[in-house]
Parts: sequence; structure tokens; C-alpha cells
Amino acid sequence: MEQEMEKVSIVVPVYNSEQYLVRCIDSLRNQSYGNLEIILVDDGSQDSSFSLCCQAAQTDSRIKVIHQENGGAARARNRGILEASGKWLMLIDADDYIHQDMAGDLLKAAHEEDAQGVICGFSRVYGDGTKEEIHALQQKWSGDLHRFSEEMLLPLYRNLLLRTQSNTLYDLSLIQKHKLAYPGGFSINEDIWFCVRYLSLCRRIVCIPGSYLYYWQNQGGDSQISRYHPEGVESCFLLLKAMNHLMKKADSSPAVRNEMENEMLFHICGFAGHIYYRANRSPRECLDSIRQLTERKEFRR
Repeated sequence: MEQEMEKVSIVVPVYNSEQYLVRCIDSLRNQSYGNLEIILVDDGSQDSSFSLCCQAAQTDSRIKVIHQENGGAARARNRGILEASGKWLMLIDADDYIHQDMAGDLLKAAHEEDAQGVICGFSRVYGDGTKEEIHALQQKWSGDLHRFSEEMLLPLYRNLLLRTQSNTLYDLSLIQKHKLAYPGGFSINEDIWFCVRYLSLCRRIVCIPGSYLYYWQNQGGDSQISRYHPEGVESCFLLLKAMNHLMKKADSSPAVRNEMENEMLFHICGFAGHIYYRANRSPRECLDSIRQLTERKEFRR
């Protein structure tokens, strides 16, 4: 089959991930689709992660290890994308793992529908025995960018399927052509931003049923969204700009634009709340920050 000749590059940013890393790497090595390039980008880990990456590379020639000084997951992903040589790209986090048929099934869907982007479902999995939380479609969907905006943009966003870059298959040549890269200076929302910006470049998109990504949930409430990010509100405006760009390219209807802008408003307000609840600031400083936010032209509109 034609797709069996096409290499899929899988980029994994690694930082102090020794507890979960072997599980992640094993899930990649054991894919039913074998024409893979696995790029592990160690981002200055201080535990045994780099050593584990090197050990894995010694036993599997498809694994490439890159070591760099700590600069954050976005910078590590950008480095991995630059080093990738495949036709297709997947972006997986080191504490997550994937179904053995994920690469093959997403690639098959891309060929069947002549699509540049393929989106699948994911499951939140918990180490404390809590039942996994599945976010997935029940049936296949495909169409051009306009149809995607009208029929799938809001449902996918609300079902969290646009909230991660790891449940999507990307055409690497499209990323290279448009020089798409993660924005610097952000540690939150950059994954949603990348996914939205990429989808705006696609001619056709396909969404397949089923859950293929196992999204590991940190224990004790220690997750990205639960931490205070000083750049959180600003990252929301970056995402708003990307979402508006997608809807403009897709010629989205006024109804879709209105609903999505309401979603973006809710998103911005959620991170604004972090200023009060999670920042070490006085009530007066928090109030001043909120007032400045409400004066921004993007917010007022």
C-alpha cells in the first residue's frame, strides 16, 4: 500500500519524565505501523530521562535522541520538528502513551480522504484508579475547511478535542512550507494555538471515531491548568487571534463566529480569574489587572 512507504515522525519533548518515559516510548515502538522516526528531545532533564532515551535508541534504530539546555516544551517540539524527516508528523508528550494502531489508522484515514489533518479522540487516564474519561467521536467525518468550521469546530472545541496537539496527524510538508512553529514565551495554550493554526492551513480535514491517545493526569491536582501562568491571559489573546484567522480563512458563518468568540471570552475570563486566585497579589493589584484587561480592544469587541 502507498501509505506504508511514508514515514511518520513522532516528536516527544522530554523533561524529568523518568517515571513515565519508558511506557511512552514502548507505546511508540510497538505501533502496528512500523515506518516510524521517533525523535526524543531531552530538554535539559535533571533525572535519568536522558539516559533512558539513550538506552532506547541503542535497541531501536528508529529512535533519535537530541539533548539541549532547558527551554520548555514548545522549544523542544520546535527542535524536534526541524529534525523530522518524515512525510507525516505526530506530537506526543512524554507522560502520555498511545494505542498501537494510532499511527496506522490516522495515516489510513488521511489517504482515504485526501486530508492534510486527521483528528482522533483521547482518554484521560488516572493513576489513582479513577475511571478513564473518554473524549471521542462516534462516527467519521470529513470535509473542507469551510465545512469543518460550520460542522466540527465548536463540537470539537467543546469536547476538548482541539485542546491538545497530540491527537492529530500533521502533514510535515505543510508545516515546513508555512514555517509553522510554536510561539516563544508561552507555557500554556501554545498547544491549542498550534493545532488551530495548523488546521487553518488544511484543504481537507478528517475526524475519526475512537480514542487513541491516553492522556495521563498528574496526581494531586498538579496540572498545567491548575498552576498560575503569568502569561496566561496574553496566551488567550494569541489563541483568539489564531481562531479568528481560521474562521476568516474558512469563511465561517456569523453564527459560528459569535459562538466561538463567546467560547474565547469564557477562556480569557478563566485565566483572568487566576490573577486573583493563584497570583500572590493584593486585591487592589488584581482589580487593576482586570480593569486593564477590559480596556483591551479585542476584549471589548
